[in-house]
Amino acid sequence: MGYDSFNRQPRFKPIDHLYESRLRQFTDGGRYVDLNLPKFYDVYRQEIGNLKSWKVPDNEHGKTQRPLWKDINFDEVHWENIGIGYRFGPSWKTFWVKFELDIPEEFLQSEGLEIQWETGSEGLLYNAVGLPLQAFSNERQSFRIPKEYRKLGKQLFYLEVACNGMFGNGSDGFPDPNKYFRLSRAHLVVLNMDARRLYYDFWILSDGSREFQGGTWQKYQAADLCTQIMNVFDSQDSESIKACRELARKMLGNKIDTEEVYDVFPHQDKRIDVFAVGNCHIDTAWEWPFAETKRKIVRSWTTQLKIADEYPEYVFVASQMQQFKWLKQYHPEILTRIKEKFTTNQFLPIGGSWVENDTNVPNGESLIRQFLLGQRFQMNEFGFYSNIFWLPDTFGYSSQIPQICQIVGVSRFLTQKLSWNNINTFPLTTFNWKALDGSQVLVHMPPANTYTASAHFGDVMRSSHQHKNLRDVPAGLLLYGHGDGGGGPTEEMLEKLRRCRGLANTVGLMPTVQLGVTIDDFYEHVLENSNQGQKLPTWTGEIYLEFHRGTYTTQALVKKYMRQGEIALHDLELIAGLVSIKFDKYKYPAKEINDLWEDLLLCQFHDVLPGSCIGEVYYDEVHPMLESLLKKAAGLIQDALRYLRKPKSVKEVQLVNTFPWDRTNEIVHVHKQESPELFQLLEGQNVGIVQNDGATRSISVNSINGETTINNSVDYPASVQEKDGFFVLSNKLLSAKISPTGIVTSLYDEVNQREIIDSTPTDQTSSEFIGGNQFVLFDDEPLNWPAWDTELHSLEKFKLLNNGESQVLVNDELESSILVTHRISSQSSIHTVISLAGVKTKDNLENNFLKFSSKVSWHENNLFLKVQFPTTIFTPPTANYETQFGITTRPTHYNTTWDVAKFEVAHHKFMDLSEFNYGVSILNNCKYGGAIHGNLMRLSLLRSAKAPDDRADMGDYHEFEYAIYPHAGNLGESTVRAGYNFNYKLIAEPIAHTDLFKSVKLEGGKSLVLSHIKRGENDYDVNQFEVFKTDTPEKSLVLRVYESLGGSSSGKLVFDKSLKVDSVFKTCALEIHGEQLRVDDGSVDISLRSFEIATYKVYLK
Repeated sequence: MGYDSFNRQPRFKPIDHLYESRLRQFTDGGRYVDLNLPKFYDVYRQEIGNLKSWKVPDNEHGKTQRPLWKDINFDEVHWENIGIGYRFGPSWKTFWVKFELDIPEEFLQSEGLEIQWETGSEGLLYNAVGLPLQAFSNERQSFRIPKEYRKLGKQLFYLEVACNGMFGNGSDGFPDPNKYFRLSRAHLVVLNMDARRLYYDFWILSDGSREFQGGTWQKYQAADLCTQIMNVFDSQDSESIKACRELARKMLGNKIDTEEVYDVFPHQDKRIDVFAVGNCHIDTAWEWPFAETKRKIVRSWTTQLKIADEYPEYVFVASQMQQFKWLKQYHPEILTRIKEKFTTNQFLPIGGSWVENDTNVPNGESLIRQFLLGQRFQMNEFGFYSNIFWLPDTFGYSSQIPQICQIVGVSRFLTQKLSWNNINTFPLTTFNWKALDGSQVLVHMPPANTYTASAHFGDVMRSSHQHKNLRDVPAGLLLYGHGDGGGGPTEEMLEKLRRCRGLANTVGLMPTVQLGVTIDDFYEHVLENSNQGQKLPTWTGEIYLEFHRGTYTTQALVKKYMRQGEIALHDLELIAGLVSIKFDKYKYPAKEINDLWEDLLLCQFHDVLPGSCIGEVYYDEVHPMLESLLKKAAGLIQDALRYLRKPKSVKEVQLVNTFPWDRTNEIVHVHKQESPELFQLLEGQNVGIVQNDGATRSISVNSINGETTINNSVDYPASVQEKDGFFVLSNKLLSAKISPTGIVTSLYDEVNQREIIDSTPTDQTSSEFIGGNQFVLFDDEPLNWPAWDTELHSLEKFKLLNNGESQVLVNDELESSILVTHRISSQSSIHTVISLAGVKTKDNLENNFLKFSSKVSWHENNLFLKVQFPTTIFTPPTANYETQFGITTRPTHYNTTWDVAKFEVAHHKFMDLSEFNYGVSILNNCKYGGAIHGNLMRLSLLRSAKAPDDRADMGDYHEFEYAIYPHAGNLGESTVRAGYNFNYKLIAEPIAHTDLFKSVKLEGGKSLVLSHIKRGENDYDVNQFEVFKTDTPEKSLVLRVYESLGGSSSGKLVFDKSLKVDSVFKTCALEIHGEQLRVDDGSVDISLRSFEIATYKVYLK
């Protein structure tokens, strides 16, 4: 039939927006549900009518119990008959439900047969013998019955119900304690699989009609095809669905119902635009406690194993070896199944670290241990080391991460959080990230800007179109699956991705998304197409997250415990390690130390340590865990030191210095309860300054070449005088003038003839008295996330605390001090002891600083407490902040928006502002936030955010110390050592003279730091893993050395003859052999490049 020359009835051009608005009615139903596709989703629905429930009782302390299936005697529990409408609760409680399923014979012939369960809470289905089968949640309410359970006869199932949603029970200050979850569905359902598949067909086609770019024929053809499908559909005839699906195939192709769709490529070169990999980011704690995470793991991963059975193209990755260890402890049968899927490349462990940790606050050794423990566990369980650091969600990326990655065998990095920047847009997607020392890793940030994509049409499009450097390697990773609270991908996501690929195969325009690929496949693709990364752009140094800046300060006690825990484990490993080498009868506590490290690393998870969890995490789990760690570590140190001779008099006393440099003028506070033996010796001979509590004696100590001297007098005595209402602290080397309100109006360096404090009034310093130690209260009302964020506008609304009251506390040549009391409000106050120690000799002034010891009662609302020091250092364009194993420099100005964004930054033991010939450092013993702009140095102290924990930091328990340390010259080794001395105290456990702690020394190279001494992980009395066991027992020490200031340096490791050194190797941080070094007369020459982190393994005979 040709063209009709006569028009009888005209046709209209469809109005696009009206037709588009109609599309969702077809699959969602709305008010026309019986006239559209939802009418045919189910063939038959039968309520499960024999449900019985048991509520798990709380323990004797009223705490929720979460017993394992294997630990319950179900014959002895009291079962209650329940049905639709039953309410599980209240919040956090656990229930077990059991029911018998008797599948009618006619149902067994159906392709689609499932159990549907809906409560709004999380749950886990078990079979009759306690094997977990699949999770239920808000995102997953159907269990497709596998072949082995499609049979006649009654079958028993159990269902564990957790009274929390995927994101706990609320996080706006305090979780709702009385949340209940109503059982709204408990059915056996026969599905119309053609209708379900048409649902997915239509979803993707309608998305194409909405989201394809205007002006493309594919957009309008998809819209027209959707209209045709809706017109062909007959609500009175389910067979019409087949005709609708035939229409859909015009654009989706005919392979979308199987994995074969991924075997067809739209391009001759088989180009892949988007590599799609499933994951379920499980926050190890956040809006739920660790205890619930242990159940989230088995719920999420069991479900993914089931999906892997059903979809051959499916690849799933999971990180955090802590979670694998929990699974091994509580559900070893699921770990066995994971290992089976590992062999088929469908379930892949990834990441190499113990948890997905914060990288701002942990020290360098902690970051190494994240990998040392994680990689060794992974090797033991799966037989390989990870080559990628998997960190999709964390709150900033410190400048030494690429080097730390490289020394633990990791060359690739993945993250996504940079897309949350709230000032500048990070300019790169795939790039090389270069550390301070020049080491680099290959980085990819998924262009869809999420690690929990729902695998929508738009997610696939964004995975290509939002790629920021498509001119390099135009491929992106799509990480799909419900996450944060776990869950992972659903069958729906796999179905949508098949159709997205079918669309790309058939009509183009859609990026080619590929499943059945791994993370390694993606990175190999990048390397192959970029000349092994050489053509990619480079980002050097810190990758600063312009968001969540409050996490450097929130939950201050956890951060304090973390600093103390890192110090305790450093000291314990050094002492126990050397004692175990010296004394055969001493058994090295390898398992105990490993367990302590696991606890410490667990608490470095990227919501726990930053302070962004609900209160239950801290008060019920993290605080007790870290307090126990500190107590156990102290006990283990005491156990080791018992093998050394005890002193009989004060003259014989030696205090252990756990660093290789001499320390002078050190004030050691000896507490009667914590150090009873030393206190008794001091009291017996009346040595030291007796503090007001009567239970503390303070002594001035020199530790030189391993010899301890208690100073009864000093050459430069401290003193305090009150004159004209002011207080003057002086030791003839430093002099501080302090106002009646506690402001340091002058700090004068008598040696270098320099005033350190700038008393010029400005809009940020003006007060009755201008100077240092000025407490400032900032308004702290962030726009989005209270515990996470502090915003730029807060810097403009503040109040200087100028109501301090000062009095002389101690006037003694060894240490003099005044007490300053500030009233913040009717409920909050600060008590600060400002002290200056006497100096034995000015040959070493690393401990010559003005110290501030504060005790704070803090009960405020959305205020941010900081302390500031205006200095006479005016010109440096950058300031120095200690980071892990090095220094990060940041601008002191606001020239660009990138500079403005860094109005609050992270640091470790010190920050420093220096000119060529002089500088000032601020030391601290447990604080991490701060900023230096112009000549003003600010240290962040306490926040009072009210969500997710409205009790965060509220209390009378805050104690912390900081100091202002002036120094000649630019930033140098004196500040680095002062930072260590300020934190790593001489150990107040008295021993008699011994050379043991001089066994290993580092000479030369003043910027070199011997930061850690430990036993070798594979030593016969240390190793915890079967895979690393050897037939030949070995004993070794491992030394960590780094260059701290940014210049190549050489030095010498010197070993005492008693160690009987056999050989020395330079190794990676996993302690795998590299270059063997020459041992010459008990010493080894070493050379490190700028900011290098080096590891040496010393084998003993």
